[in-house]
Amino acid sequence: MDLNIKNTPKRIKKKDAILDSALTIFSIYGYNNTKLEQITESLSLTDKSIYYYFSSKGDLFIEVIRLVQNKLDVLIKSINESDTDHLEKIKLYTAKAMTINGLTLLMELPKSLSDFARYDEIKANESRQYKVWTTWFKKGQLEGSIIQGSASKQRNFLLGSLFYLHSLYSVKDHEVYSELQPLIDQMIDRMFSTKFGLLK
Repeated sequence: MDLNIKNTPKRIKKKDAILDSALTIFSIYGYNNTKLEQITESLSLTDKSIYYYFSSKGDLFIEVIRLVQNKLDVLIKSINESDTDHLEKIKLYTAKAMTINGLTLLMELPKSLSDFARYDEIKANESRQYKVWTTWFKKGQLEGSIIQGSASKQRNFLLGSLFYLHSLYSVKDHEVYSELQPLIDQMIDRMFSTKFGLLK
């Protein structure tokens, strides 16, 4: 969205503060149950001031989703550059990605927002990131760290399991999630590692 706002350090800081607050509140209440007043009140702003930066709740939500996706892109890049096998890349990703606030919002994108200009961009980002996951499974099979099978089904099974755990435990920070990580690592080994049977 372009509101023809001249970006100044102060305005950028306020917009970032709105996005951070919205990320937290949307994560707690979901899109449908969140009111813009909750976001403005958390920042001591007037209700109308938010429209200076975002045209609607839907526009704000889409920007929040883009923020989460950007964080995942940075994480994916760093993991792709790591010198480890692809099973370990997947485990490393889960250890980092699951601590990102707002991650479950990626699974709750309302279809009512499909008419927004950047909705297609979000879906394209989602597809691209899923392809990276699928590639990790495929390369893991080639190098021998991951069991044979449908890479896309393996990806979907793991993603579904992780989002369920994230929602069930309402994980919002690394300290909380770190308690689950050993369980997640063992789960991934049991489901996908070619070495698991030899470790007994």
